[in-house]
Amino acid sequence: MRVLLVHPPLLPAGEVTPPLGVCTLASWLQAVGHDVRVIDLDLELKVQNQSDRAYLDLFARSMLDFSPQVVGLTSMYSNSLQAEHLLRTAKKINSGITTVAGGSHFGALGKQSLQRIPELDYVIEGEAEAAFAALLTGTSPIQIPRLHYRSDGELCANKPQPLMSLADLPAMWSTLSDVVQLERYCATIPASSPRRIIYIEAGRGCPFACTFCATAPFWEQRYRVKPVKRILDEIQYLYEEFKYDSFVLVHDLLTANAKFMSEFSDAMLASRLPVEWMANSRTDIRLRGLLPKLKAAGCWKLFYGVESASARIQKEIDKHLKTDEVTAAIQDLTDHRISATTSFVIGFPTETEKELSASVALGAKLKLKGVETVQFHRLRLFPPSRLSRSGLLGTFDVESLKVEYPFLQVPSEDLNAIQSDPEFFSGYWTPNSRAGTAEQLAQVEMFFHHAVALAPVTIAAAAQFIGSDLISVFYRALQNGQALKREDLDWETGDLFGNWKALQPLLKIWVEEFNLPNWQTETLRALMTYEGQRLGFITGKELQAALICGRAWAAFHSKLNLEEVLARLESGAPLTPDLLSSTAVILKRRSEGRFQAYTLAQERIVDLLQRQPDLTAILDE
Repeated sequence: MRVLLVHPPLLPAGEVTPPLGVCTLASWLQAVGHDVRVIDLDLELKVQNQSDRAYLDLFARSMLDFSPQVVGLTSMYSNSLQAEHLLRTAKKINSGITTVAGGSHFGALGKQSLQRIPELDYVIEGEAEAAFAALLTGTSPIQIPRLHYRSDGELCANKPQPLMSLADLPAMWSTLSDVVQLERYCATIPASSPRRIIYIEAGRGCPFACTFCATAPFWEQRYRVKPVKRILDEIQYLYEEFKYDSFVLVHDLLTANAKFMSEFSDAMLASRLPVEWMANSRTDIRLRGLLPKLKAAGCWKLFYGVESASARIQKEIDKHLKTDEVTAAIQDLTDHRISATTSFVIGFPTETEKELSASVALGAKLKLKGVETVQFHRLRLFPPSRLSRSGLLGTFDVESLKVEYPFLQVPSEDLNAIQSDPEFFSGYWTPNSRAGTAEQLAQVEMFFHHAVALAPVTIAAAAQFIGSDLISVFYRALQNGQALKREDLDWETGDLFGNWKALQPLLKIWVEEFNLPNWQTETLRALMTYEGQRLGFITGKELQAALICGRAWAAFHSKLNLEEVLARLESGAPLTPDLLSSTAVILKRRSEGRFQAYTLAQERIVDLLQRQPDLTAILDE
């Protein structure tokens, strides 16, 4: 049969990577004999330089060109309304076409999806390969596990079958050359990009049971991996044919099996491929003995869901991480020159402002320890998580919708459609939390997600000075300042200096609201000045405040002994008034966007201004 698989618009991204779930399904259906096409509307909007609303026209054109007999769509929670519009468009073009949907949203809410969208014929719950293939062969719907369908006006749902062995999946990328043109994706990667990144599936399933997680129950909490050779073959093909050199190994918790990680690392070492990779882990899975091998085998980063600095919240959400284990895990990575991303979830129902303050403080501390990215995300009631089934009351969270919506502007008709169906769009009803209102938590997410990235030293110092009052004072600052909007911030392409300019007014008000002793206020002001100068230097956007510039360096005046400030913040030692002293900070560019910072004593500033050879020669080398 002719099958058109569709990836609805998801992200207004600069670089576009192939949609992994759709491509995996395409390779399976093609292997069992079907004529498959894939349309990735993120890619089409990007390469054809089309406006947001053009995705329906692009889809319609693809329908007319291919004349499919079946259309299959996947959906995330943030783009399911776009998927709905696409389903309706498919039926308008061909009322006799068969429509099938799955993915994390439709696949978790099969009954609700069929109720909401008359144009949708079938929904597959969870793992889709076997059920979709059976449907295409004409098997009676009643005999297909995981299928949701209509029969005589009634909604029906079949029980799931056992999960498949991932060893049965066909080799993917090398067999999809006629279906997915990877060179088109490669063309979206800027020449200046330090990495050519692509996602590949390493396996499925997490054996843990965190109450807020929707992905672990989606894969039935069963840990599975592809054969090591299969993963290695995919990496080798993508590197040799398309020069991809950085691979995100998609798996909910790949490092849960130390034996697999060791075998995979051995295979990567034996291959001698000059590539890097990253994976998901947990901070209570100690990899200390494995880290040297992981690093040698190309591991550049691990992702950790930290969620909260509160032991009480950790117990309540069944995560059970300990703060000392978190910091120890990050230190282990830093010692082995492996990077990290850490993620926090904010707004749990019983979370307090003080507990949220502790999470922000921990995020800043981890950033200073070398974490590449610290994320803050509001709690979402995404099915089939346990929390989504707990009957929590919530408030419609329009700011969350704006942050996660595929396009920068949310049309009023889309907003009304989502707000009118709280059962289907439950993810946008934020649970009531003691940590703040929906509007307040939206500001916490937007502000600290970016402030910890851009001004971690300032945030860490503020946490030391006022501790558990970080959030309560932030809320006070919001009353006296301008709230942030999604469109103020670049979430995708990383306009660091633009984001800094957007945050600065609220950051300044927040610091002034602390009502601290003069020396502490001056310390925070000096740190903000330094972090703005650093960002201006890194991005090349603003060097007017420089005392002197060289070929790849610039010197700025500072009111602080920044070297000692950083040392104390990293060690947990207290900051003191004697750190206020006139110095110069020298920033020097290194390769791949990196930089180094040096502190120059007051008595040598004149020598620098006079370009004394013993100083400038070192900086210019």
